Amino acid sequence: MNALLLKDLFLMRKRSGIMLLAIAIFAFLAGVQGGLVNTIMATMMPLMLSFTTLAYDQSDGWEAFAAALPFSRKHIIQSKYFLALLLIGLSIVVIFAIGMIARALPMHELIGSAITQFTFGAFFVAINYPLILKFGFEKSRLYYILVMVVLMSFGAALSPLQGNNSIPSLAFVLPSIAVVCLIISYTLSVSIMKNKEFSGS
Repeated sequence: MNALLLKDLFLMRKRSGIMLLAIAIFAFLAGVQGGLVNTIMATMMPLMLSFTTLAYDQSDGWEAFAAALPFSRKHIIQSKYFLALLLIGLSIVVIFAIGMIARALPMHELIGSAITQFTFGAFFVAINYPLILKFGFEKSRLYYILVMVVLMSFGAALSPLQGNNSIPSLAFVLPSIAVVCLIISYTLSVSIMKNKEFSGS
């Protein structure tokens, strides 16, 4: 799986371009100013960049080639989800570090930002990966943009409730739901990949 992960990291570095600048700007703003939009964009943009590895895999015929290599299809999916979790974790660390250095936000806001990043990043991956694997990147492009808008709208609607002690702690409930969705998504993605037909595989 390490080889598959390195392949995706090299591909992302080669194709990143101006996207890295946009990610850096949102990460800086999230660490210094906070805000739902900055926080979510700093997390989802790296994930959208990881989606392009699926696009190039499909357009270049990599999936069929990989099926002939000593990798199981399950390993291919594992590498994709591990990459997504790595990017979510990296975005959390970067924003937290910027916040600590800038000392512009209180600790509880930085922790809340980290929880938000994990939760929405996990939902974003859980919904989009099976769609891209099933329908292809181009056909799923509209879906993942729509998912991003829906998640941001949902987050904006829940923001006023975070300080309400009369409801269950969102800091526990939502990440737990996100983890469950991620596990279901992974299982579904493995099933989709195993059922794909490749010539010579």
